[in-house]
Amino acid sequence: MRPAGRSSIRFLHFAHFSLLSWIVLFAIFSFSGCQENSKEPPKKTYTLTVTRGEGVDGYPNPGTYTYDPGMEVNYGYRALEDYSDLVVTLDGEPIAATGTFVMNAKHTLVATCFKRVLWKYDVDSAVYYSSPAIGDDGTVYFGTGMSMSRPGTLYAVGPDKVLQWSYSIASAFYSPAIGVDGTIYIQDYRNNVYAFAPGGTLKWIYNDYQYFYPHDVGQRSPAIGADGTVYIAADGLYAVDPLTGRRIWHYAHPDYADRECLASPVIGSDGTIYVTIGEDMLFAVDSDGRRRWIFRFAHDWEMSFTSPAIDQNGVIYLASEGNYGGTALSNLYAVNPDGTQKWRHPVDGGRFVRASPAVGIDGVIYIATKANGLDLPAKLIALAPNGQKIWDYTVEGVHQTPDDVYSSPSIGADGLIYFGAETGFIYAVNPNGTMNWKFQLQHAVNWSSPAIANDGTIYLGTLRGGNYQGYLYAIKSTSMGYMPSAWPRFRHDRKNTGRFGAW
Repeated sequence: MRPAGRSSIRFLHFAHFSLLSWIVLFAIFSFSGCQENSKEPPKKTYTLTVTRGEGVDGYPNPGTYTYDPGMEVNYGYRALEDYSDLVVTLDGEPIAATGTFVMNAKHTLVATCFKRVLWKYDVDSAVYYSSPAIGDDGTVYFGTGMSMSRPGTLYAVGPDKVLQWSYSIASAFYSPAIGVDGTIYIQDYRNNVYAFAPGGTLKWIYNDYQYFYPHDVGQRSPAIGADGTVYIAADGLYAVDPLTGRRIWHYAHPDYADRECLASPVIGSDGTIYVTIGEDMLFAVDSDGRRRWIFRFAHDWEMSFTSPAIDQNGVIYLASEGNYGGTALSNLYAVNPDGTQKWRHPVDGGRFVRASPAVGIDGVIYIATKANGLDLPAKLIALAPNGQKIWDYTVEGVHQTPDDVYSSPSIGADGLIYFGAETGFIYAVNPNGTMNWKFQLQHAVNWSSPAIANDGTIYLGTLRGGNYQGYLYAIKSTSMGYMPSAWPRFRHDRKNTGRFGAW
C-alpha cells in the first residue's frame, strides 16, 4: 500500500502545476490580445492618376501618386511648339492650365493638346509676298526673297516635306501660278517671268518689256487663261504664248506708256482680263488685247496694290489706298461688269488695304487691312453684297510697332476664314466674326496668303529672324479645301491661276 500522504502530495503538486500553466497561458493570450487591440487602424490615402498627351510639357509627370487626405497638389502644363488647344481636365471636368487642387478623393488629371503644325520647311530667305500654289499631285510651289537686291528661290516641296527641286535667282520671287498642263509660271521683282516644267526644267524666260521701273512694293503674278495663255502685269498687260514664251500682244496705259502695274491681273468668266495700270485706273481688256473700258478711282491720288476678286454676278472688287493732305484714305470698290461703279465702301479709320479680297458662297466680301498706328489695329472686315459692313474682327497687335495684315483671307470648305498677320499668328475666324482658333507661328511674321489642300493642310509662308530667313508651314485644319464660292482666296484657286471658274 502506498502511503496516503504521498499520493496527496502528488495531487497537490499536479494541481499547483496546472494552475501555474493556466496562469501563464492566460497571460500570453491576454498580452497577445492587448498587442492586437493596441494597433492603430490603417491610414486613409487617395490616389492621383496623371495622363499627359503628346506635345504637352509640365508637371506632375504621368503616373500614379498617393496623397494623404487634404494635401494640395500643384500642377502646370503648356503646349509645346507646333501644338495648340491645350485642355486640362480633373475627373473629366475642364480646369485651368496651371493651379492647385485638394486631394479629398481619388482623382484623375489629364492634359492633352492638338498637333497644329504637321511640319515646317526651313529656307534661307523669307517666304515674304509669295503665296503657295498646290499642284494636282499635292506638290507645293512657293518662292522666297524680299527685294530686288536679295536672292530668291522657287521651291517644289512634296506634301511629305521632301524637296523635289528648286531654282535660285539674284532677285525675289512673287507667287507662282500653275498652268493647264502643270507648267509653273512665276514672276520676280524685276518682272522676269519664268516657265518651269513640273519636273523643274526651265522652259523659257520672258523679259521683253518696253519700260521697267523696279518697285519693291506690290505683287505681280501671272494669270492663266482657259486656253493656257499667260497674262503678265508689268508696264501694262502682256499676253504670252505658254509654249514658246513669245509675246502675243501688249496693252499699255493710253496716256502714259511707262505706267506700271503694282498688282496682278485676273480673268473673268468670259475671258476679260482686269488689271490696274498706273495708280488710279482699273482696265478691262479683251483676250485679243483690245480695251473694253476704264474705271477711275474717286481720287487721282488713290492707288491699288490688291489683286481683284470677282463674284458670281461678274462684279469686280478691289481696294485702293492713298494719303491726301496727311489723311489716310482707303476704299473698297465694287465695279459692275460694264465698268460702272456699283458702290464704294470707305474702310474704317483710313486703314490701308494691301491684302486682296475674297468672296464667300453667300456673296459676302472679306477684306483684311493694315493698322493705322497703334491706336487703330488691323482688321478683318465682312461686307454684304450691297457694300454694308456686317462685322469686323480686330487683330490685336503684339509688337511695339503696328502689326499689319498683308495676308489675303482664304475661305475654307468648313466656312472659316483663314489669314496670317505680322503678329506671327494664323487666324481662323467664324463666319459671324468670332474667333474659332488662332495659333502663334514660332519666331515668325507673315505676309503670305494661306493655301488650303484638299486634305485640310494649310500651307503658309513666313519671315523669321534678323537674317530674314523663312519657313513654309504645313498646318492642320478642319477644312478640306476651299469653299466652292466664286472667289474664295487670293488668285482665286489653289493653283493661283487668277481665273474665275478655274480649279
